[in-house]
Amino acid sequence: MKQPLSLERARITEIFSSLQGEGPRMGERHIFIRFEACHMVCVYCDETGKKAREMSVAGVLKEVAKLEKKTGPHACVSLTGGEPLLYTDFLRILCPALKKEKWRILLETSGVLWRQLSEVIGVCDVIAMDLKLPSVTRQKCFLGEHRKFLALAKKKEIYVKVVISKDVDLREYEKHLRMVAQVAPRAPVFLQPMSRGKGVYPDPVLMRLLDKLQRTGAKRLSDVRVGIQLQKLMHIR
Repeated sequence: MKQPLSLERARITEIFSSLQGEGPRMGERHIFIRFEACHMVCVYCDETGKKAREMSVAGVLKEVAKLEKKTGPHACVSLTGGEPLLYTDFLRILCPALKKEKWRILLETSGVLWRQLSEVIGVCDVIAMDLKLPSVTRQKCFLGEHRKFLALAKKKEIYVKVVISKDVDLREYEKHLRMVAQVAPRAPVFLQPMSRGKGVYPDPVLMRLLDKLQRTGAKRLSDVRVGIQLQKLMHIR
């Protein structure tokens, strides 16, 4: 993983206009700013290995303005990755500049870096937080970090995304949903089927499992939904 550069520069893989593919804002047109670096190594990640370029805050703002003129109007600027919260120094300059231009900011994040969130939460409008289940990601459990992150993030408009594979541990899943119910019971939770590359999406067997998990989750939380990734169905970015 290449490290973030400085206050004024960051490694960006792409800036583009597209439809938001996930969560309650699915179908809105957003400008996406995709940061390169990530501290996670999720087995299903499809962003690993993308080439990045060094960009200044001024350069990013120029690209955003150009896209708004060419393909707007856009509802939000979405900060995604990678992991945008690895670039908090950069975001502390970029986000106020975006707000000055009347942009709403959506932060898409792994939901782990709660200390970094505390530094930029004031300039975020919407937070899309992942819950990383170890049985799916093949990484360690981040339940403690998720709890602290959610306690901060619930001050804003927030929704939670949980990637589900056929290997999901049901007790682990229920444990994570109990935490959400304790910390932010009104946060919408979206269960998303894992997919890799350009294969069949979604897997019918996995979708039946998601149906079961939605019913299980709805016993604990008021808003648990099965979500999709619209961009994969429409074959867009």
